[in-house]
Amino acid sequence: MLIRLVLILALLPGLAVAAPWKLDPRTTVTVAVGWKGADVTVRFPTLSGDIDFDEHHVESARGEVTVATGDATTGVAPVDALVRSRDYLDAAEYPAIVFQLDKISQTSKSTAEVDGRITLRGVTRPAVFQAKVFQFGPASDDPARFVAGFDLTGEIDRSKFGSTGGLPDVAAVLPVNIHLVMTSR
Repeated sequence: MLIRLVLILALLPGLAVAAPWKLDPRTTVTVAVGWKGADVTVRFPTLSGDIDFDEHHVESARGEVTVATGDATTGVAPVDALVRSRDYLDAAEYPAIVFQLDKISQTSKSTAEVDGRITLRGVTRPAVFQAKVFQFGPASDDPARFVAGFDLTGEIDRSKFGSTGGLPDVAAVLPVNIHLVMTSR
């Protein structure tokens, strides 16, 4: 889920060099799980990923973001165990969720659509996220480094990945929010 930084690069002109980017520690991935009229927020604190971007050939942008399922947390231990269990993420069998970037399409000066593939529980399906730029420019602590930030929103239907625990009381369609901050190396 994360990979959206490439999108900001595609949205704003002026970045002169194609370069690999890395995830900043401020990047977060959360999923809102509907349960009996309320939402339980699941956070994925362990993330990794890289994006290669060439501003002159946005269509050639490539990237991958991985989140560790075994670290998924709600902040409530019994619920965390349930989320990581075989009926939901099956973290023991599938230790990661991977988002592979396929395409970025600019929709306005500060927004884009990000298309890719998510692999969850060994199943790969297409995914689309809407992205909005919130930061783009030199890093405040090091003007030689460039920082790009995006807020991405989308949703996945967990049942299409084989995660059927708790249905119908626990929602199948889950809103995904990614606060993506990336820096040039």
